[in-house]
Amino acid sequence: MTVLGIPAAVYVMSVVALLFYVNEKSQNPLLLLGAGVLTSGLYIFHRVAIQPIEPMQNRHRFAIQHKKKLHTVSFLLCTLAIAIFALHHPLASLLVFGALAGVITYGRTTIVRPLRMYAFVKPIAVGCAIVLLGWVLNSCSNSLTTVLAFSLICSADAMMCDLPDRSYDQATGCQTLAANLGFNWTWGIATIVYCVASLGLLYAYEHVTIGFYLFVVFVASLTCRKFDPRFLVDFRLLLVLLLAWDEWMFWTGQLQS
Repeated sequence: MTVLGIPAAVYVMSVVALLFYVNEKSQNPLLLLGAGVLTSGLYIFHRVAIQPIEPMQNRHRFAIQHKKKLHTVSFLLCTLAIAIFALHHPLASLLVFGALAGVITYGRTTIVRPLRMYAFVKPIAVGCAIVLLGWVLNSCSNSLTTVLAFSLICSADAMMCDLPDRSYDQATGCQTLAANLGFNWTWGIATIVYCVASLGLLYAYEHVTIGFYLFVVFVASLTCRKFDPRFLVDFRLLLVLLLAWDEWMFWTGQLQS
């Protein structure tokens, strides 16, 4: 599941859906599907470029063993994403090529070092790229406050996802904030960022419900710090979305009755 980018796709789709929800707009299943398919395709494309160096994780070994097959799957998914976005609007298919260029700049050496090699840039690049995709799919209609809040949240989540990869990242010469700060400091900074974004920005200025649920779900995840933080990160926003959806369904039912 991890190598195929399924958890990552769930996360990105949740971000896109929440950006629609904050604007009180109807969800667009076609765009959500496109975002998920694109994310999975790009994640596989990035993962197959893994360096075969110890200490490797099982997902690294799987990617190396099935590199050719995964390249094919990645190509098919990105092609499908182009078709899905083109059904929405012909120009929307350009998002796939822009996202592919971003992944190459992030993970591969071009005329400059990969962005992932810069400790402070790495999580911010990932977080802002995800929010930028959601913002564009939402017709660039989200406010600056919303974009900033979600960029902070996604960047903090990206930083936390680096925690299990500290040994491998250091072996490949990638110095991440998670490796430099350590487990406790990484969680501490993520907590501060979530408080600022969820309560300080969303709850106070934009959307009380989403801000409140983001804060509550994050605090609840603090009790599961011994679990793989990638699992917590990838499905935490989905839980926020489900809680917000459940509340909306409740009040809709109340109004209809």
